[in-house]
Amino acid sequence: MNKENPALVNSLVRGAVVAAVAAVALVSGAASAEERACQGRLAPISGKIATNAIGPGETLGVLAGTVDGELKLKCGIQGKAFFNPDGTFGGFTHTLVCGDTISAFGQTVHSQIVALSRYDGMPQFQSCGIPGMDLQYGSFREITEPQSGRGIFAPTGGGRLEVEGTVNCAGAVDMKIEGEVCVVY
Repeated sequence: MNKENPALVNSLVRGAVVAAVAAVALVSGAASAEERACQGRLAPISGKIATNAIGPGETLGVLAGTVDGELKLKCGIQGKAFFNPDGTFGGFTHTLVCGDTISAFGQTVHSQIVALSRYDGMPQFQSCGIPGMDLQYGSFREITEPQSGRGIFAPTGGGRLEVEGTVNCAGAVDMKIEGEVCVVY
């Protein structure tokens, strides 16, 4: 334990607890579809995401985006599918970790967001027609709501993003995002 910076340790522990609670809510199907209140300032965000499917229900890729029209971010992004209590597809939990560096309590912190993404309407998917494989291609829209954050993003989440994307038969997923995110800088 870091005895020199107990506030940073407490902040990291709180962040881990928030992530654990969000994970439990996802597993139980209790995740709220309501937008979280921003405990900071809502700032515009836009960008592009390029990911690949790396396994059933899992994606990995990068986000290049802009916050407040001037702060440029480059982030890794991982998506993991979650399911509703009745077994139907619920959406994705997206975790972003960015390459920015800020100082908090004399320690380096990289910005991070954990967000829930759900389809907005029915996705337009079709079969790739490859025998023995259940691959699909097409387009989709998602609504993404940040649940927790660190670095420049509010620990309590907040904001809302609209996502437009396509997926191809090779498993590449390309998305454009636009909306607002809660920041604390």
